[in-house]
Amino acid sequence: MNRTIVWFRRDLRIEDNPALAAAARDGSVFPVFIWCPKEEGQFYPGRVSRWWMKQSLVQLDQSLKSLGAGLVIIKTDSTLQALLECVNAVHATKVVFNHLYDPVSLVRDHNIKEKLVEHGVSVQSYNGDLLYEPWDIFDENGHAFTTFDAFWNRCLHMQMKTYSPIPPCQLILAQGDVEKHSIEQLGLEDELEISSNASLGRAWSPGWSKSDKALTEFVENHLLHYSKNRLSLGGDSTSLLSPYIHFGELSVRKVFQLARTKQILWTHEGNIVGEESATLFLRAIGFREYSRYLCFSFPFTLERPLLGNLKFFPWNNDPSNFKAWRQGRTGYPLVDAGMRELWATGWIHNKMRVIVSSFAVKMLLIPWKWGMKYFWDTLLDADLESDILGWQYISGSLPDGHKLERLDDPKIQGTKYDPEGEYIRQWLPELARMPAEWIHHPWDAPHGVLTASGVELGQNYPKPIIDIDLAREQLSQAIFKMWETEAATKASSSQDKQVVDENEKLLIPKVFLKDKAPHGATSSDDQTVPILQNLKSDDPPDTKRLKYMAEEDRKPDKSHNRSDHTEVSCIDQEDCSTAESSSKRQCSSTSSFYVP
Repeated sequence: MNRTIVWFRRDLRIEDNPALAAAARDGSVFPVFIWCPKEEGQFYPGRVSRWWMKQSLVQLDQSLKSLGAGLVIIKTDSTLQALLECVNAVHATKVVFNHLYDPVSLVRDHNIKEKLVEHGVSVQSYNGDLLYEPWDIFDENGHAFTTFDAFWNRCLHMQMKTYSPIPPCQLILAQGDVEKHSIEQLGLEDELEISSNASLGRAWSPGWSKSDKALTEFVENHLLHYSKNRLSLGGDSTSLLSPYIHFGELSVRKVFQLARTKQILWTHEGNIVGEESATLFLRAIGFREYSRYLCFSFPFTLERPLLGNLKFFPWNNDPSNFKAWRQGRTGYPLVDAGMRELWATGWIHNKMRVIVSSFAVKMLLIPWKWGMKYFWDTLLDADLESDILGWQYISGSLPDGHKLERLDDPKIQGTKYDPEGEYIRQWLPELARMPAEWIHHPWDAPHGVLTASGVELGQNYPKPIIDIDLAREQLSQAIFKMWETEAATKASSSQDKQVVDENEKLLIPKVFLKDKAPHGATSSDDQTVPILQNLKSDDPPDTKRLKYMAEEDRKPDKSHNRSDHTEVSCIDQEDCSTAESSSKRQCSSTSSFYVP
C-alpha cells in the first residue's frame, strides 16, 4: 500500500480536509504536526494564539486516534529535516499538505517541496483554506484584481467546489519509528502564562469538534440580525468564528455554504433583513479571501504598501507614543478601552480594530507595520494576511481603502458606537462613574463632574496624548511632505530615464495569473505561481536596468538564486515563485522590519 505523510499546519480538522482525505484514499497515512519555533522568526505566535493552537492540537489528536492514526507531534529546528526523517522512518513515497498563502509560508513551502522532490518524494498540495485558489481569479486581461468589489464580484459568479462533510471513516497508520514529542513538550504555554490563559478557557472552546457548535449557534440564532447588531461593540454582535477559521478547525467552504443557503431562503421568503445580513456576512468572508489573494499576488505587501507613493510617507517612529497606544493610555476612552480589552482577552470587535488602528496611523503617525506586528502578537485570531489587509486598508495603502487624509474623531466614534459608555466602563474602571454625556471626552467635563466621578486627569486617567486639531494638521503636513518627496524623487530620476513604458505610470505592478502555471505542477490542485510584470522598485528603471532585464530573459536559468534569509518574499526580479517545486527563480528579503 502507498504510505503518505500528511503534514498538518493551519488545517487542524478531519472534516473537509482535502490532504487528509486524499491520503486516506491512497493507502496508509502518517499524520504529523511539526513545530519549528526557529523558522517562525519575527512572526512567532503570541501567547493567546499559542494557547488556542495547543487546545486545538489536543482535540485533533483525539479525533485522529478515534479513526486509527494518532497525530505525531515533532519539535525541531528544521521542518524539512523532520519531514525527511518521517519519510525515511515509514518508507513514505508521498507528502501531502494544504496550501498556505502568506509570504513567509509561501517561501518555506517552495523550498521544502523542492528539496523533497530532489529526494525522490512525490509532493501534492491542496486547497483546504479558501473558496477559490488565487491563481484562478483574474480580470478579462488575465491580471490580478487590486480592488475588493471587482474581486468579490468575480468570485460570486464562479463555480465553487463543495465541501466534504464526511471525514474518513477509518485511517490506516503507516508504521515507523520517529522521535515524537508530547503537546506539552512543544512549549506553547510556559508556567508564567498558565494563570493568564485560565480565563480564555471560560470564554472560548477551541478545537474542530467544538467549531461546529459555534457555527450552528451563529447561523441559527444570530445571522438573521447580523446587519443590525454587527456595529455593536458587544461580544455577541459578530460571529466569533475567526479563530476557528484561522486555525483551520472550521472549513470556510462550510461556513460560506450554510450562510449562502440562508441567504437564498430569506430572499425567497422576502425577508429583506435576513437577506441583507447574509449578504454582509458573506462579504466578510470575501474580505478574508481577498487578504490571501493580495498576499499571494503581491507578496511584498508584508513589508511595503500596495500603493507605491506611500513609501515616501514620513512616519513618526516614536516608541513612547507606540507604548501609550499599546497600553491603552492615550487619553481617548474608546481607543484605550479597545486596547485594554485586546491585552486582557486577545480579541476585539472588528469595528474596534478599525478604530484603534486608524488612531495609531492617522492621529499618532505610527508606522502601520508596527501596529500589524502588535496585532499579530496579541490577537487570539492573529492572521497575517488579514492583518496586512486591515492595516493597509486604514492607512490609505489600498486603492479602495480609507483615504489617507481621512481622520475620524474618537469622541464622535464613541458617541456613535457606545452611546451609553457601557463598553468604556467595562474596560476603564477609572471612568466607571463618568456620566454618558462626558465619558467619551472627559477633558471637556466640568471640574465638578470630574470630582464627583473620581477622575483626576493626568493622575488616574491620562490627558489626551494629542489634540484632534493638531493631529489633523500634522497629518496634512505629512501628506504634503510625502507628495513633495515623491515629486523630487521622480524629478531627479527622470534625467537618466530614456525609455518609458506606459505601464510604468501605474502605482501598482500588474500580475498575470491566467495560463501561467509552471510546467512541473502535478495536478490542477497544485499550487501555482504568479508572474509579476511591470515591477516598480524603489528607483524607477533606467535604460541600463531595462537592458539588463532583457539580457537576463535570454539567459538560461542555471540557479534558483535563493537567499538563506526567507522571512518574507520580494519582487525584485521578473519572477517570484511561491510553493511550486519546479518554478523559476525565487527571491527573499534579507531584512525584516524593526518594531520597538
